[in-house]
Amino acid sequence: MRDFRAELAHERCYDREAEFLWRTRGAPLVDAMLQNRAELVLLCEWLEAARLQSYLEIGIWTGRLVSTLQRLFAFERVAACDLGWAQRAGLPLHLAEGIELLRASSASDAYRAWRAEREPFDLVLIDGDHAYEAVRQDFELNRALPHRFLAFHDIANTHPAVAGVKRLWEELDGHKLELIRPLGCSRWRMGIGIWSDVEDPAAYLTPGL
Repeated sequence: MRDFRAELAHERCYDREAEFLWRTRGAPLVDAMLQNRAELVLLCEWLEAARLQSYLEIGIWTGRLVSTLQRLFAFERVAACDLGWAQRAGLPLHLAEGIELLRASSASDAYRAWRAEREPFDLVLIDGDHAYEAVRQDFELNRALPHRFLAFHDIANTHPAVAGVKRLWEELDGHKLELIRPLGCSRWRMGIGIWSDVEDPAAYLTPGL
């Protein structure tokens, strides 16, 4: 099995500076993947085992995560949807070659039309607006569109600003896999959840996951 901890060693993830800015300014205004590194390693191990060929990320911040996953897995098709809030806040955008970007709300008619023109995605990661109604809308919309798995970030986070994801995750039926590890720089937990109403994502658990 690949050593994803080593492969991700030079990539910046959520850290103490991001946590400080989140607490003091209301947003983690850093150019980084806003993921728990340990959970990201688990996600990569799962992706490797599931042999996914296409990936869509909703809510990409500065693009570090989608670009890193493309570097690691060389998906046949990779796309992203984002409104550009991080760039309006002064942060850069990084997109690896071949990533198609839609600048629109994932709740918009433009997004629906854009998805309707594309082949199914093996995995859609929902990491945009974390309010309950917004994340439920993202779930219902993407559930109705061709996919293999849907995933969510912050399924274990009880912070009032993002707790809508946890609420939705706990309401969902179907097959669910939770990737949750302690976050050393914060008392809050994050958590990545992978869902399917057909295929059990836990079937791709690798040893030690």
